[in-house]
Amino acid sequence: MLKKIIKKTTHNMGLKLLAVFFAIVLWIVVVNIDDPMVPRSYTTVITPINEEYITAQNKYYEPLDSNNTVTFTVSAKRSVLDELSNSDFTAVADMEKIEYDQEDGRYRVPVTITATRYSSSVEVTARQYYYEVGLEDLGTCQKVISASTKGSVADGCALGNVAIVGSNLLKISGPYSVVSQVDTAVATINVEGMATDVTDSVVPVLYDAGGNIINTAKLKLSISTVAVAAQILNTKDVSLEFSTTGTAAEGYTVTGITYSPDTVRIKGQTPVLNATSKVIIPPEVLDVTGATEDIETTVDITSYLPEGASLVLTSDARVEVVVRVEPVISKTLQVPVANLTVEGLRNGYNIEYMEDSFSVEVFGPKSVIDGLTAGDIKGIADAGRLGSGEHMLRVTLTAAEDAYWTEQSPEVAVVISGTSGSGNTGTPNHTDNGAGGGTGTTDNGTTEGGTEGTPPGNSSGTEGTPPGDTGGEGTPSGDNGGTDAGATGGDTGAAAPDAAQ
Repeated sequence: MLKKIIKKTTHNMGLKLLAVFFAIVLWIVVVNIDDPMVPRSYTTVITPINEEYITAQNKYYEPLDSNNTVTFTVSAKRSVLDELSNSDFTAVADMEKIEYDQEDGRYRVPVTITATRYSSSVEVTARQYYYEVGLEDLGTCQKVISASTKGSVADGCALGNVAIVGSNLLKISGPYSVVSQVDTAVATINVEGMATDVTDSVVPVLYDAGGNIINTAKLKLSISTVAVAAQILNTKDVSLEFSTTGTAAEGYTVTGITYSPDTVRIKGQTPVLNATSKVIIPPEVLDVTGATEDIETTVDITSYLPEGASLVLTSDARVEVVVRVEPVISKTLQVPVANLTVEGLRNGYNIEYMEDSFSVEVFGPKSVIDGLTAGDIKGIADAGRLGSGEHMLRVTLTAAEDAYWTEQSPEVAVVISGTSGSGNTGTPNHTDNGAGGGTGTTDNGTTEGGTEGTPPGNSSGTEGTPPGDTGGEGTPSGDNGGTDAGATGGDTGAAAPDAAQ
């Protein structure tokens, strides 16, 4: 049985296949000749018109769920539909025809669909399509665009003026819920690695009060981009210089000024920086009149910068200053004479101190005087080319005046004596009128002229010449002059005659 079925099926197989082929061809021919009407779906973007009708009512609209397309069905001959695409249709929503759907609680606008090609041959399915929108109050505001930068300029450079080039007023409109959040508008230029001035076109960014970026997709901005110019300046580190005016209260003194920072970095054009080595703050800023304790203050140095220069770091503008004021105290010390240096001692003379120490009262700031010891005090004793005998030498302390000082110069008692030797009678070679010589004395073979004569005298004192030397020294002159006599000394050490007989 099965074999009979298979045999009948496969009998004349070639003719059967040929019949199927001709049937398909015939169907295609019939279809193409008949060209029947068929439906087909298309999708196109909805275009709102008469939007000013909404804004005139101080309202803002937007498609619900951001849906601004419509899918629809049209009928036409197959041959026509094969020629059409989505772009051959328009969908228009006239905002003046907006209506409120009581059932859905939504606003909607009727959509009119039109074929731009074969419009007479295309029929849109008889169905009303809608553009569903949400309405809310319209918000508007104006913001001044501020300029900002990002990145770091090249080493040794600093930012100068950064500003918007042209109009910087931005008008914003959109849903009130969004517009009301706008706090600032900022245009930021990138200055990374820049060593020269730069200008760039920048899109303004809107921020809320918390510094968060606001999405502008629903907003209309009057300006899409602005030009921002950034000035790149050279820099220089300079020191600060403070001084004071006035006088502290009686019994007090100013011992110094400390401040932080003590150097600042300024920026400006090269000629300005080259002419600036330090920033000088006028003395009037720190008035110490009548002060009895430290003065602590904060000084804004901005106004004292040279014209054309400014601070790299604005935080450096406020400098913390302390003027140290201390009480003046005194201390009496016994200073070893070994701490003194003698100046002006005549050649051939020796000096001996009559005491091992001398008394000195020093004055100064408490912090200095408290730590001062006798060993710290050094001084100079001026012998003033004095002759032999006992003398009181005035001492000048060598300390700086701002460390400590004395109100009366101390004195030390000394004995000055000449060197050993003898000489023949000297012959005067210089006379100072009016001074009489004293009686000469002999010391180990050396005869000196006497002590100073009593002015006025008619004669002059002479001194003998040490053995082997040529010429002697006269006795120091009296008030109106004495006689210094020079003589050719002999080797025997003869005594010189006394002057002023």
